[in-house]
Amino acid sequence: MNTLVPKDRVVDTVILVPLDGPRGVIPERPPASVRESIRALSYRLRLFIAFVVVPMFFIGGYLGLIASPRYVSEAAFIIRSASYQGPSMAQQAGTLASSRSPGDLPDAVRSYILSRDMVDELERKDNLRDIMSRPEGDFIARFPNFYNYDNRERRYRHYLKMVDASLDKQTGINTIEVGTFKPSDSQTLANALLLHSEELINRLNSRMVQDAEAYAQSVLERAKQHVLDVEISFAKFRIAVGSVDPTREASSALDQIGQMYTELAGMRATLQGQTIVSPSSPAIPGLKERIRTFQDQIELQKTKIVGTDASLASKLSEFERLSLERQLASREMDSAVAGLTAARQDAQRQHLYLQRITEPNLPDEAKYPRRILWIFFAFALCLAVYFVVHAIIRGIMEHRA
Repeated sequence: MNTLVPKDRVVDTVILVPLDGPRGVIPERPPASVRESIRALSYRLRLFIAFVVVPMFFIGGYLGLIASPRYVSEAAFIIRSASYQGPSMAQQAGTLASSRSPGDLPDAVRSYILSRDMVDELERKDNLRDIMSRPEGDFIARFPNFYNYDNRERRYRHYLKMVDASLDKQTGINTIEVGTFKPSDSQTLANALLLHSEELINRLNSRMVQDAEAYAQSVLERAKQHVLDVEISFAKFRIAVGSVDPTREASSALDQIGQMYTELAGMRATLQGQTIVSPSSPAIPGLKERIRTFQDQIELQKTKIVGTDASLASKLSEFERLSLERQLASREMDSAVAGLTAARQDAQRQHLYLQRITEPNLPDEAKYPRRILWIFFAFALCLAVYFVVHAIIRGIMEHRA
């Protein structure tokens, strides 16, 4: 009679083994749960070896046996100016240091230290390429190496691993750290960074003075040209009217008219007296003729001053305008000369300089690598990767089951 086995039951395969025990007992296989536990343990062990043991073997071997020490030299400095003034002629010129306080210049210096221009400067003057490729460095840390070929961009990236610059915003103190494979190289490179930063400050000072003087000089040149134009206009006016100073001529004509009125009044009084005392006096006709002549002269002088297009009055308005323009041009000239002097003085007061707080030190002990700390972090990272991978694979297997 055949026995039907349900499809959902798992039947273990029967294995025939010879009776070789002392009492003919057949050995029993481990239960399925035990075998599953063994397979799971073996799987976890393989993962642990792959993601923890093997990486830590290489990391620990590199940090403990191969990694070369790096010596760090530190220096601190601050950017100062002789004095900071308010708005001035130099500010109108739009110069760097005079148009704002020097408080933002430490950022500019820090950016310059961490720039490609600084790398080029150090290569030309301070043997940066030799410092990067010292034989004291290990095959991974020095440049160039097996994974970094020598070009400008990769050299700049490697430079950023060697040099760090930080700025304290509250105090304005810049701090630089330079790490190389030799203590003397670190100190030399830190000194070079300070010197090139001072050169940058000097260039800014020179530009500030040049811009301030150039602007003030341009104002002075415009004032000179204005004065020259006014004088040329005066010369043309005098040639056109045939008079050096119409104002003086008008004043002289008014004085003459005043004198003639005085004399005319005297003659009229004499005529009146003669007419009363001696109406038939022969001097009366001559006196009347003289009075009439004086009246004609007075009218003539009035016509000369005002009354026709050629009179002095028509010339005076243009002359007064030119005189006023000359005064304004003269004052503008004086102001421009004073502005040039003030701009030069202000540029000198705004002179910037780099003041060292601490000089680059000569390190006698390597600061990096921090072997124990880095090994600990590497172990923690590998362990985290192991747990993540294990969880992912376990989730995939459970999903398939």
